[in-house]
Amino acid sequence: MRRIAQLLATAAATAAATAAATAAAAAAQAPATATASTIGIVFDSIRGRPLAGARIRLDSTELVAVTDADGRFRLDGIPPGRHFLRVEHPMIDTIGITLRSAQIAYAPGDSKVAELATPAAESLVERLCSAAWRARGPAALMGRVREADTGVPAGGAKVSLVWYEVQRNLQRAPRVREAIVGADGIYRICGLPAQLDGKAQVIRGALTSGDVPISFGEDMLLLRSISIASASAVVATAPADAADSSGNVVTRVIGTARLTGRVLDRANQPIAGVRVQVDGTARVAETRANGEFAIDSLPPGTQTVSTRKLGYAMGETVVDLSSREPTSVTISMDDYVPVLETVRVSAQRERALDEVGFARRKRIGTGWHMDGPELTDQTHVVFSDVLRAAPGISVQRYGNRNVLRSSRDPNGCVSVWVDGTQWQSMEPGDIDEFVRPWELGAIEVYSASTTPAEFSGSMRGSCTTVVVWTQRRLDRRR
Repeated sequence: MRRIAQLLATAAATAAATAAATAAAAAAQAPATATASTIGIVFDSIRGRPLAGARIRLDSTELVAVTDADGRFRLDGIPPGRHFLRVEHPMIDTIGITLRSAQIAYAPGDSKVAELATPAAESLVERLCSAAWRARGPAALMGRVREADTGVPAGGAKVSLVWYEVQRNLQRAPRVREAIVGADGIYRICGLPAQLDGKAQVIRGALTSGDVPISFGEDMLLLRSISIASASAVVATAPADAADSSGNVVTRVIGTARLTGRVLDRANQPIAGVRVQVDGTARVAETRANGEFAIDSLPPGTQTVSTRKLGYAMGETVVDLSSREPTSVTISMDDYVPVLETVRVSAQRERALDEVGFARRKRIGTGWHMDGPELTDQTHVVFSDVLRAAPGISVQRYGNRNVLRSSRDPNGCVSVWVDGTQWQSMEPGDIDEFVRPWELGAIEVYSASTTPAEFSGSMRGSCTTVVVWTQRRLDRRR
């Protein structure tokens, strides 16, 4: 708060000096004009910095100014009288508050100085969260949820926030907090612990957004708006009647949004051959020599894009897609650096496996399951080597690659799922080039008749199914 006050005082002093100089120059050169002017600054007290790109509107007139990178603005031609200054900005809209000045009296030739600031995070949390919720935790997550193509508030949708807390026994326990989106599109999740790291997702009927990373750091208030597809933007679902092992309906949507972009390394050089996929869809692309890619037929809304290539760390990027125009994104990938795993408590890993349904399906016993030390066999060179021990799976050579084939199906069909998303092969056996054996956290294998509905995909009932969970995915959920 002291830093904010100092910045405001400095900005005000600068603005006042500028106003005085401007007024003196105007007085020396010409008589008082029939209009007035205002210069000032707008400060974002939530994030502790000037609010750039805000529109300053003078009520009852068409006068508008836009703040610069330092939050400063100037309005000329103000008619004499009493007026308000109203601030418009997406961040203010996300909070769901109105920000305007006190009423200012202008006389002909006046040059006024205005200082406007959003409420501080602590005061906003106090204002928007009840005392009972604040007693449970000091932080809050707020934002708006809109339909991606229309901007219409997605009233009635649900925002689900998942994170993990360390218990007294040093084990991590999952926590879930949910909020229903209001008719105005605003949601608020109060009573959260400080320095929370988790994932948020919007659920609206059978439609969901991607997983959005949520990291508070030292902030007490985090603002995050999310978009989701409308039912009319979905042109196909497959399969429409599937239900997962928890009884939840599984719907995979196809839309008309388009994503283009470029993948670069840490030196900003293009990377060729990167596999790019929008999670939860069957759409995938591989970057060209210049690092560029394009993916069509995507569901609009906030989605998560996964990038994979041997030698680089797997990446996840959140994008906002719309059917109205293509979305372009630049993705940076870091070099893969092997890190020796710290000792993990088995109960923690079991909890993560239970959350993705692995432990539950293993207890049912309808498939073949592998996790733990079995997956750390140093003789495994590529991913397909791990499947050599799996029943109903044979590994055959095709060109210079290994290809998974079903020994139970005359057609040899094998459907692979990686971290909940169906793998779309661009070339036979290409999964070995993108998934490393030392990345694996758990594997499930099912015959065509025992495949759970959530992994039936577009070849429902005809393929042997391999379900892969990477350590990155499991650790992310912890």
